[in-house]
Amino acid sequence: MFIWSLAFLVFLGCTGTRQDEGPRLAPEKERLIDALTLFVEAVQGDRYDKAMGYLTPEEKSKMTDASGIVPPPIQKQLKAVRLSTLASKSGVRLERGKLAGIYPWLPNLERTSNSEAPRAQDAPLIQ
Repeated sequence: MFIWSLAFLVFLGCTGTRQDEGPRLAPEKERLIDALTLFVEAVQGDRYDKAMGYLTPEEKSKMTDASGIVPPPIQKQLKAVRLSTLASKSGVRLERGKLAGIYPWLPNLERTSNSEAPRAQDAPLIQ
């Protein structure tokens, strides 16, 4: 009898409900996150052609040059963007299964030019 009771308790402990996992995402949000995951994985693997295939034609045109290549500055921006950032932005969406609204959220990685940067020779000397 004890063994059956123990087996029953173990069985109950192994079963769970969806309620235990918390609220479930809306199907549209799940599809968006799935597409963003594939996009980010392609970018992180330097497979920009594949990454661009996940974008709408309009979005792709913002990130490629006339020959369809992703220029190095955009590659750097794409590498710096995070999935969690994109997933939380309201403008990032799926249009007919393709990603749109990513370009405005690419981080600005431009540094100040040398003329704007303070020069060491202009700094006061501390004695």
